[in-house]
Amino acid sequence: MIKLRIYDPRILAIDLRHRRFGFAVFEGHRRLLGWGIRVYKAVGEVEAVMASQRLAALLKSYSPSSIVVTKERWDRGQISSNMRLLDEAIMREATAHSIPICYIRQNDVRYSFLRLGCETRYEIASVLASIFPELVWKLPLKRRPWQSEHPRMIMFDAIAIGFAYWQHESIRIPPPE
Repeated sequence: MIKLRIYDPRILAIDLRHRRFGFAVFEGHRRLLGWGIRVYKAVGEVEAVMASQRLAALLKSYSPSSIVVTKERWDRGQISSNMRLLDEAIMREATAHSIPICYIRQNDVRYSFLRLGCETRYEIASVLASIFPELVWKLPLKRRPWQSEHPRMIMFDAIAIGFAYWQHESIRIPPPE
């Protein structure tokens, strides 16, 4: 059965890392409005402030109806003090803009792409570039075992989170109280 919607909600998918985050903005499951990486060369409380400022600019530009992050990455913030500050900054910005934060499990993201025949992160990025042709020129070359991860892969990870969110919308984890 097809669900009919008057409008497609806009989501902001974030892949949060230390000193940077990748983001993707979706309007519905097939329309990618924006994507990119935000970097901030600071640590501690300054890092959280800079991340908060960059997130506030994204929220102002795109006005999403929800923010999507992976549950495991968010839970990791409870262990690391640097990530905890980032989690709290994102929570403050989301609360200030009255935007709920939705969580999706990393296994659900992986499962979404296993059904498409993708096992590695590079295969996932390649499939995303074929689904969204505007990403083809951003797709990095396949990484060799001795090479470090290309900086743009964080952007493809965020796009994968947003794509998987639409695939698993009914089984996402509710936000905390």
